[in-house]
Amino acid sequence: MTIIYQSNTGFTQAYAEMLGKAAHRKVCHWDEALTRLDQGSPVLYMGPLMAGHVSGLDKARKRFQVLAVCGVGMAPPGPEVMASMQRANYVGEAPLFYLRGGWAPKKVGWLKRRMVFMAARSMADETFLKQGGSFVAYQNLAPLENWLEKQP
Repeated sequence: MTIIYQSNTGFTQAYAEMLGKAAHRKVCHWDEALTRLDQGSPVLYMGPLMAGHVSGLDKARKRFQVLAVCGVGMAPPGPEVMASMQRANYVGEAPLFYLRGGWAPKKVGWLKRRMVFMAARSMADETFLKQGGSFVAYQNLAPLENWLEKQP
């Protein structure tokens, strides 16, 4: 199984690379996966969250056999985040995971910064929204690592 990912600001990429190294799995960016993997190849798909939806998941499901999905966002993990992800993403029987990434306002355009600031004002302090920050940490990967250990 290959880990494929899309990343807007680098947090999903960081998690994918850490997980691939720890689990001894091949890791591909989406663009690389399109040319290197056969249609129907088994994958763990990782992507950034946009309003609860894992970006690129629909395309990944059409092209590959998605065995698990992981969304990376800026909200603290909890039942609300998982409920939102379950409503916004069809994953069938595949397990759904969430990792807290962070926010890098200098890596996105003005409009996206403004939209995130308006939508996330209640969940984070303004300093975090203006300056950004990372919550990427190896220990956050434990649930995904445990799942991957059981996969062929």
